[in-house]
Order: sequence, then C-alpha cells, then structure tokens
Amino acid sequence: MMNWIWAGVAIIGIVWGLITGQQAALSQGVMQGAMDAVGLCVKLAGGFALWSGLLAILERGGAMESMARITEPLMRRLFPGTGLKARQSIAMNMTANLLGLGNAATPQGLEAMRRMGAEASAAEPNETATDAMCMFLVINASSIQLFPTTVIAMRAAAGSASPASIVAATLAASGISTLAGVAACVLLRNLFWRRRA
Repeated sequence: MMNWIWAGVAIIGIVWGLITGQQAALSQGVMQGAMDAVGLCVKLAGGFALWSGLLAILERGGAMESMARITEPLMRRLFPGTGLKARQSIAMNMTANLLGLGNAATPQGLEAMRRMGAEASAAEPNETATDAMCMFLVINASSIQLFPTTVIAMRAAAGSASPASIVAATLAASGISTLAGVAACVLLRNLFWRRRA
C-alpha cells in the first residue's frame, strides 16, 4: 500500500511540475535529492561498519554466549519455554538494539523468532505466537537504547553541533516504553490464563 502512496505522490509532483512549467527546478530537485541520499548513506556507512563489526567480534569471541548465561534468570522469566540458542539470539538482538543498531539487530531478531517458533512447534504444532514470542516482539519494538548510534550518526551527518545530546532523552523514552510494553504483556498474559482457567 505504501508503495502505491509514494508512487502517487511522485507522479502528482512530476505532473504538477510539468503543468506549472517548472521542469528545470523539477530536474534539479530530483538530481539534488538523489545526490543528498547517496551522500548521507556514505556518511552513515562508517558508523554502521564500526558497530556491526564490533557486534560480530563479540559474537565470535563468545561474549554473546556469556551474556546469555548472565541474563539467564531474567530471560527465563521474560521468555518462558525458550531454549538456550533462542535466548542467545535474543541477547544478541537486545545488545544490538542497546547500541542503536537496528540493522544489525534485525537478523538476530528473525533468528530468535525462528528458533522460538521451532521450539513451540516441536512442543505443540500450531501457528499461534507463544507468550515468549509476543514478549520478544514488544521488547524488540520498543528497544531500550543506551547509545542511539544511528540517530547520532544521522545528526552528525546533518551537521549537528552536539549529535550525542539526545542520549539521555532516548534512554528515558525507550526505557519507559519498554517497561510499559512488558507490563502490558504480563497483564494480558495473566488475564488470558485466568479466562482459560
């Protein structure tokens, strides 16, 4: 649906530019926009490469496995019925989100969901999301960010005088949203089980 909306906006803009005789401005704007987009991607690539590489080093060095073991008591309460491999993927996803690396977090998030789905299907074949999967989706969507790398890199690329000044506000907002999401999941899970009982 969004593809149709964006295509419609682009077509309307082009047609309007042609009708009003703004062909030169239209061509210049299209070219400038494309060059600005490529320039922004190049500026952001360094930050993404640094943090994604760091995450890969931590994974290969066994730090993620250690993190999964350290956070085991919390993980078991938040994600009941999940195995160690699924919890390791969850830990890696959360680490990437803590660093503000949404792109690096996505593959681990998908892997965690795949593993939780496989574990649930092995226990009881159905296509319903488990409580652990719902909790993970909520935590992943709200994603507490200690260091919002992507936003800081974008602010730096845009010429901000203090690109890291948003760290405290981002941490507070993402922390509150995560706590609210976890509380809602726990409340709804308890209500659901009471109704089933």
